[in-house]
Amino acid sequence: MTQSFSKLRDDSRDALAGNYMPYFIVLVITGVLTGLLNQLLSFVAAPSGRAGFVLLIVIDLLLDYVVMILAKMFQAGQYFMSLNIARYNRVSVSDLFLPFRYDTAKAFKLCAILALVETVCLAPFTVCVSNLLYVGAFGTGTAVSVLAIFLLTFGGIVSLIGLELLIAFPLSQALFLYIDHQEYSARECLSRSRSLMSGNVIGYFRLHLSLIGYFALCIVSLGLGLIWVLPYLNVIRANYYMNLTGTYKPY
Repeated sequence: MTQSFSKLRDDSRDALAGNYMPYFIVLVITGVLTGLLNQLLSFVAAPSGRAGFVLLIVIDLLLDYVVMILAKMFQAGQYFMSLNIARYNRVSVSDLFLPFRYDTAKAFKLCAILALVETVCLAPFTVCVSNLLYVGAFGTGTAVSVLAIFLLTFGGIVSLIGLELLIAFPLSQALFLYIDHQEYSARECLSRSRSLMSGNVIGYFRLHLSLIGYFALCIVSLGLGLIWVLPYLNVIRANYYMNLTGTYKPY
């Protein structure tokens, strides 16, 4: 790393000036389409709602995985827009659909793998939350204590963070590599991401941790803060990627 986190954040904020509106449109499109898919799949799976707990968990994870694939495809498009913003290139809402018009088969394979990784990372948290919801909806006649709720939630969050650090963060640069290197296969994007992130996982985590105030804002605003935080975060990630690959240029 040659640039400090504060430098990456400052440059990202400067680059975003004047580009929030197209990014806002992109986020709306992403939210609507992934939301529609989620609702459709939930409707199809509705008859299994009173299935046994284990089957319910499996169904939830499968639904999460399918929606996550689409979300990752759109994330690739958002990263393409973020790179264009960070590089002061032309920005367009059509950037979002890059994976659907450029080497789609490779993009889908890569996103399916990344979505599987994210689903695995989310699995402990999903199990904990689903357990609470299942007991509440189809109660066993025993009340769930506040301590049990806290322990399950805390355990799910700790497991999520641990798995993200172990298996998701090392692959965090794969979508950027897909965008920048037409010659790389999906497997090469993943392996080169692991190489780039070797020794940098904790630093990448610290970069995200430095934005905890923004994430808190998103929670307090019931998600509305994401309109400003997500573009900022993704452009920071784009600058981080360029810093890792030695292509970072101060403007």
